[in-house]
Amino acid sequence: MKRRGSKKELVVLASSLEIDVEFLRDCVEHGALSLEEFPADPRAASPAQLARLRRLQRLCGGLELDVFAGSIIVELLERLDALRRDLELLRRSGR
Repeated sequence: MKRRGSKKELVVLASSLEIDVEFLRDCVEHGALSLEEFPADPRAASPAQLARLRRLQRLCGGLELDVFAGSIIVELLERLDALRRDLELLRRSGR
């Protein structure tokens, strides 16, 4: 079985996602992106996977964070979004 994460694969993935290859490499190295969980064909990636990666890229670039810190913030933002959705559902159900 071929090991995922080769330089060529990262270049192809970065190009298709329009993301800097060094940023993508850092994401893989720091565990912010698992290539085993990401489809080999970027067109098959879920909207949630793409949104997470783009959110991480915006945070790291805009706030000049490293990928590790950015991934922690993205995780916390995703949890906050889930809690907001749960709260809204509870409000709508009258609980």
